[in-house]
Amino acid sequence: MLTKTYVIMLLTLLFGISVQAAEPEPAPTLESLQEEVERLRSIMPGQAFAMTQVAYNFNNLWFAAQAENWPLAQFYLNETKVRLRWAMRITPVRKISTGDIELTAIATALETGPLATVEQAITAHDNAGFVASYTAMMHGCQGCHEAIEKPFLQLQIPTMPAEAMIRFTP
Repeated sequence: MLTKTYVIMLLTLLFGISVQAAEPEPAPTLESLQEEVERLRSIMPGQAFAMTQVAYNFNNLWFAAQAENWPLAQFYLNETKVRLRWAMRITPVRKISTGDIELTAIATALETGPLATVEQAITAHDNAGFVASYTAMMHGCQGCHEAIEKPFLQLQIPTMPAEAMIRFTP
C-alpha cells in the first residue's frame, strides 16, 4: 500500500508537482472587502444586459405559443419572470429627471397583471387569449420604458425567434 508521503514524492518526481500545505488566508479587512466589492461591481452586468435576457425569453415565448407548444411557452414565461426579477435586483430604483422611480413596484404590477394573464392563456391553451395578453404585456413594458424616460425602447410583436436553434413546434 502506498503511503501519502510516497505518493507525494512520486508525483513530485514524475510531474514536477510540488505539494505544499495550504496556508490559512488572512482574515479580510474592511479595506480588502471594499476593494472586493468594487471589483465585483466593475464586472457585474448592468440592467440593460438583464433586460436583453428578458427580451430573449419574451420573444421566444411568442413563437412557442404560436406553435401551440404550451410546455415550451410555459418555460419561456418562467424564464421571462426570472430575468425580470434579476433586472429589478440589479436596479430596483432608477433616477429620472423628476427624481427616483421605483422599478420593482412596476415589475410586480406587470407580473401580477398582464403577465399573469399570459400565464392563464398558456394554461388554457388559448392562443387568442395569449395574443391579447402578450400584447397587453408589451404595452405595460412600453409604459415602463416611457416612465423611465426611455420611450425610444419601443416594442413590437417579434417577426423572428431570438433563438434559431430551438424547434418551436411540439
